[in-house]
Amino acid sequence: MQVNLIRYGLWWMGGSVAMLLAGLLLAQFGIGMPAGLATVLPPMVASVVEGMRIAQATRAPLLGRHAWVCAAAMTGVVAVLTIIQLPLYWNSPMVTEARQTIPFVYLAGIFLLLLAVILMINRLFLGHGIKLGLKRLEE
Repeated sequence: MQVNLIRYGLWWMGGSVAMLLAGLLLAQFGIGMPAGLATVLPPMVASVVEGMRIAQATRAPLLGRHAWVCAAAMTGVVAVLTIIQLPLYWNSPMVTEARQTIPFVYLAGIFLLLLAVILMINRLFLGHGIKLGLKRLEE
């Protein structure tokens, strides 16, 4: 596998923390952040950065199946890091309300649905990052 999962995880965590801080900052001014932005933006950035690194290392695009395997591994990193972060959010008012009103089976389904969306984002933006990296190498 050509993906550095530690680097991807660090970029994803950095993006998640940045989105958390941006949401808190915007809340001070009474501005809300779009609901899905914190879910979508960190894997986008991490996938593009990792794709550019792959392009620098291999100087060739990934084949379709191998790109899907890399995207699935990156999605696994997101799942593990999310589960590790869960105790930090478990008692927050929003999560407590969700736990009390939404059955656990539905919460697990939502988690799996979001992981499927992140898998698609990882695959799309990994390819995009590789193309950007190859274009940069041509210049």
